[in-house]
Amino acid sequence: MNVAIIGGGACGLVLASLLEKAKINYTLFEKSICGRKILASGNGKANIGNIKITPSCYHHKAFAYDLVKNYHSQLLAYFKKINLYTKVDEEGRIYPLTESSQTVLDCIGMTKTHIIENFIVTSITKIQNKYYVNEVRGPFDYVVCTTGSFASFIKKKQANFYDYLISMDVQMTPPFPSLVGFRTSLPLRPLAGVRVKCIATLFQEEKKIYQEAGEIIFKSDGISGICILNLSSYYAHLKSKKNCYLALDLIPGIDVSLAHSKDLIGLVHPKLVDYLKDKKIKEIQKMLHQFILPIIGTYDYEFAQVVCGGVCLEEVNDRLQLKKDNHLFLGGEVLDVDGVCGGYNLMFAFCCALKIGEELCAIK
Repeated sequence: MNVAIIGGGACGLVLASLLEKAKINYTLFEKSICGRKILASGNGKANIGNIKITPSCYHHKAFAYDLVKNYHSQLLAYFKKINLYTKVDEEGRIYPLTESSQTVLDCIGMTKTHIIENFIVTSITKIQNKYYVNEVRGPFDYVVCTTGSFASFIKKKQANFYDYLISMDVQMTPPFPSLVGFRTSLPLRPLAGVRVKCIATLFQEEKKIYQEAGEIIFKSDGISGICILNLSSYYAHLKSKKNCYLALDLIPGIDVSLAHSKDLIGLVHPKLVDYLKDKKIKEIQKMLHQFILPIIGTYDYEFAQVVCGGVCLEEVNDRLQLKKDNHLFLGGEVLDVDGVCGGYNLMFAFCCALKIGEELCAIK
């Protein structure tokens, strides 16, 4: 058996390690450098999973949640098997004990002779029941597509990212940035850099879409922070993005009566004191619990952690094979699956690798 793996991210690398151990021939094609997003995960500490799993962690709840739930214990066992020691924080997030994302790549450990980096795949061609990459690399018996998405890539590297999937004739859900900051029409330059622990709520007109508590970070033209990234994942799945806004409770649980704007000193960040000081007291009191930010969009894919969209789930079966050709597998973020922050997206990719590896080893 000879397998082509397209993409050297979380799913592709773990799958390659499993095939290598099973002595199954493979070639991994990567358009840039393997493990780039793993290295960036968790601000370089690699948030590789989470011990708290609920259906609400993923937007395609049944498909993603069922897969992760079924393979979660196997994933933790895999980490132990490759001597990747881990620790868990108070939010259930799993990190390598070293707090270094490089440790994850080192423990997965790949034989470079099977990896071709800086190789752009433009097509998958089937000739007499064999598969060829870019019509010249092959033949392969199976092809596994684990290319992820163009989230976090600069603009010029986003172009033609999914073109090779055209040759596979699969239906795609249009991409949209997710786990990304919001841009707003409200001028925020005076607040740029200010961090506030608050309750943030996403509204569309008068309908509450999602709410989460956490730290937010003001930017000159928008807002970010982990809770904001999670709100953006719900925004990404709205069919219409019109009339959306954020409402921030800047002092949750605190009920104060202000006689003068000077009373803000000691209550909020000094830059917020300056930002609010020229407003009327009633307006200030309202804004402390309902600071409204009209949304005009999100930041570009370059600043997003994941993409909402990808190959439609109706295209694959529960073995992650294309329904129209069971010699073609898809796993990870190339599928139309995305989750919230906390290691859930990497964990889904890892679990896809375990599932596909299990299927290929059974075929062998």
